[in-house]
Amino acid sequence: MQHAGRILLADDDDTFLNASADLLRREGYECETVNDGASALARAAQQQFDLLITDLEMPGNSDLQLVREIATSNGGLPVIILTGYPSVRSAVACIELPVAAYLTKPVEFPLLLSKVRAAVSRFRSYQLMQNTEARLQEAREEFSQVSAATPTGTSVDVFLALTLRNVMGSLTDLEQLGRALSNKPVGSHACQLMNCPRGTQLRDAVVETVRVLEETKGAFKSKVLGDLRHKLELMLAVN
Repeated sequence: MQHAGRILLADDDDTFLNASADLLRREGYECETVNDGASALARAAQQQFDLLITDLEMPGNSDLQLVREIATSNGGLPVIILTGYPSVRSAVACIELPVAAYLTKPVEFPLLLSKVRAAVSRFRSYQLMQNTEARLQEAREEFSQVSAATPTGTSVDVFLALTLRNVMGSLTDLEQLGRALSNKPVGSHACQLMNCPRGTQLRDAVVETVRVLEETKGAFKSKVLGDLRHKLELMLAVN
């Protein structure tokens, strides 16, 4: 069974740290715990996490040092700040950092859990979008290389394998994005995501594939390619 997300918790209060980690594990999250900012940075450099939950006042997080360094080194990893000493200064400083929530201790677990779910969902969606953009760029480069391979093009088998791999990769990204967003109050079906603001990259990948198939149908006489193009066109028409 796939875990709900991987969380790094940093707090010098062992009682709060361990209790929070245990409650989150019951909700399906994998949790790693550390007691200071230096240990948090070291752990984040070794493993992939979906969220950092950290105390504001602890060794290694003076002036939000931990949060600032995580923002630079871990690709926008979201952070939930927990503090028993809230201040306007620290709250304002968090605005410029990837802070998903600023909560005051003692915090009710249902509130913390709701912030955790939202932050993990958004970060996973962001990562999937990044992966999709990279996949689309890679597909364009590969199509260009294949087209320029020889004056007369390349074999049907090579072209078909390349096309199917990129189409299935894009559709897999779409399915995973739908699952990442599935815990939102408004249900997001995978097909609806084809028209979401940044999800258009996924749709563009399919449109690009259809265009290439159309342009090359005269060179590649293949019923399989024709059927594939027809199915993709139907999927785009539905959306």
